[in-house]
Amino acid sequence: MINKFKNETGIGIRAKAILAEVVEAYLNNGQPVSSKIISEKLNPLLSSSSIRLVMSKLEEQGYLYAPHTSAGRMPTDRGLKLFVDGLLEIGDLTKDERKNIESRCAVAGKTLLEVLDHSSKELAGLSNCTSMVFAPNNLDRPLKHIEFVSLDYEKALVITIDLNGLVENKLIKIPKGITNSALLEATNYINSKIYGKNLSEVKRAINKELEKQSSEIEKLSEQLVSEGIAIRSKDKGEDHFLINRRDLIYGKVDQKEELTRLNNLLNELQNKENFINILKHTSEGTGVHVFIGSNTEMFNLSGCSMIVAPLKQRPKDKNVNTLGAIGVIGPSRLNYSRVIPMVDFTAKVLNKFLN
Repeated sequence: MINKFKNETGIGIRAKAILAEVVEAYLNNGQPVSSKIISEKLNPLLSSSSIRLVMSKLEEQGYLYAPHTSAGRMPTDRGLKLFVDGLLEIGDLTKDERKNIESRCAVAGKTLLEVLDHSSKELAGLSNCTSMVFAPNNLDRPLKHIEFVSLDYEKALVITIDLNGLVENKLIKIPKGITNSALLEATNYINSKIYGKNLSEVKRAINKELEKQSSEIEKLSEQLVSEGIAIRSKDKGEDHFLINRRDLIYGKVDQKEELTRLNNLLNELQNKENFINILKHTSEGTGVHVFIGSNTEMFNLSGCSMIVAPLKQRPKDKNVNTLGAIGVIGPSRLNYSRVIPMVDFTAKVLNKFLN
């Protein structure tokens, strides 16, 4: 029990043990916890009077509070955060849960939006929370195949398939007067250079060829790839931001006040600027980040919690970039030991497919 707490915050071993028991009892039933209940669990280690003294001290330090004068104690957001910080490596998913997440995150034949939507819905279903996911629309991933489909005399649909099978469609401009046979020949030429490279790398490879010899097909190929890169750079306003609301998020919410706070938080997150603020916090370090109510600067809403993991890209010979995040939102009384590994595993699976 005591070893759950990784972060030292000036409270002793006995206080940590008592705080852990209070939090666990509260998470189970949502009711104030009396010293008698704690004494029964820790007996014969501590008497009720000793426990009451420690609980009073924890209340003074801001880890517990008494909702009523004659009631027991409940954890504050600060107390919950201290408890949760010691649970990040505890709990695991079943084999079936892992399999379900992996199948929903599978990218073959899907667009990025479909992958994000399916994975976040699976996370919402398993956690009984509202899930959220954010990722840019213009990820520059290593490609396996590209196709150019002529739509009219100056437009074409470019279809790219990355090494994981993720499909992306973009509308681009093509030089006027290009025949279908020339477009097909250019497509075949680009595909001979593309495997395992992103569009920028393909362009550099074609430019090297142009320095040696300059055929019409190579010139056309360079134009097509350049247009594809230009279209990607203009797509910054089309980032994917999804929130899958779940009614089950309220299964443990007993008071209308808490329900209102959760709805307010969800409405705030619909503003992309607020979610960008979350990304700034999750970009530091790796793994799961837990934000609990008024204990965090993220949102000053007691009774709410957010569990988020970053989505990162690891380009060749470049620093790791935080692209987005996936996570869940719920009341502060969550089954953290179960939900945290769900968010962590889902993010790891997505990171594997996005790189």
